[in-house]
Amino acid sequence: MGDDAAAMPHAAARPAEARPPAAPRQVCDLCGSASCSVFAQKGRGGSKLTTVICRECGLVYTNPRPSERDNAEFYHKQYWGDYKDQSAPDEKFFKRRLPKIRPMLALLRSHLRPGIKVLEIGCSVGALLWSMKNHVGATGQFIGVEAHEGHAKFAREEKGLDIRCGLLHEVTHKLPAGGFDLVVMNHVLEHTTSPTGVFATIKKLLKPNGLLVVEVPNVEAPGSRLSHFFHVAHHYAFSPRTLQRLAQKTGFKVKRLDALDGDLPGTRLNATFEKPSVAEEPDLPTKFIRDDPAERAKALRRYERWYWLTAASLRKKVTHWQRQRA
Repeated sequence: MGDDAAAMPHAAARPAEARPPAAPRQVCDLCGSASCSVFAQKGRGGSKLTTVICRECGLVYTNPRPSERDNAEFYHKQYWGDYKDQSAPDEKFFKRRLPKIRPMLALLRSHLRPGIKVLEIGCSVGALLWSMKNHVGATGQFIGVEAHEGHAKFAREEKGLDIRCGLLHEVTHKLPAGGFDLVVMNHVLEHTTSPTGVFATIKKLLKPNGLLVVEVPNVEAPGSRLSHFFHVAHHYAFSPRTLQRLAQKTGFKVKRLDALDGDLPGTRLNATFEKPSVAEEPDLPTKFIRDDPAERAKALRRYERWYWLTAASLRKKVTHWQRQRA
């Protein structure tokens, strides 16, 4: 309080942690509502992070979230250094990524046919893109988008992949409109500032009846204590309903949407959406699917209790170790 405190020596200084949190300043990207309830004010590592639940549609998101410019700066320069200390990745890191992408690769195999044109958004060092390319062979076209220059450079120079360095909105002009049969986002959508904008852009990049395959963490089964689940790199936490609503809002057809096991049961949401042909283009629905915001908050608290009471943390470590060895 500085000068104000000095001017009022008899007034008790109010400790910073006791002050009410700043009012959330942004509207929900999914439904546009400005009404939300604060659920948590700390994130991973004790970071200052306000997580809210939209009172209209039940979406869980960070509020305030960073601007598009600040988000780009973070992913261009900081994310991989902060997250895995991997600003300059090597072959050892690439090999460590392979077990992590195998579940997604298994789900994609049925779509990978000769001549397919694939775009992966947020491809890191290219482990999934490289694996898809090897599965199809020389007849396909595989393009990756990666914001971090160190990871993009490794994928280009060490794995021979076609990588466009930047966030999606920065490189869209370098990508062919209506040019892709398949777009993949593997644990990337939650990092974006506007999932609605991302889906709208992808729709323009896909051919009619092209597919978008997305995997995100499942807020119905966070797979960790909540103070670890919420962190600065994830701006959104989707449930099956909110992910379906995003597709519904942007005019995609839902082909499938499943909660799949990770290190703990049901921690992954994996969905396949289809861009309709012009003849099939649906009208926007008059009523959208929604999550109940009060129930979402209760369910998160129930999950936190279950996580501690069932020693889920230990089981998670064992499962992770087994998966790494497989």
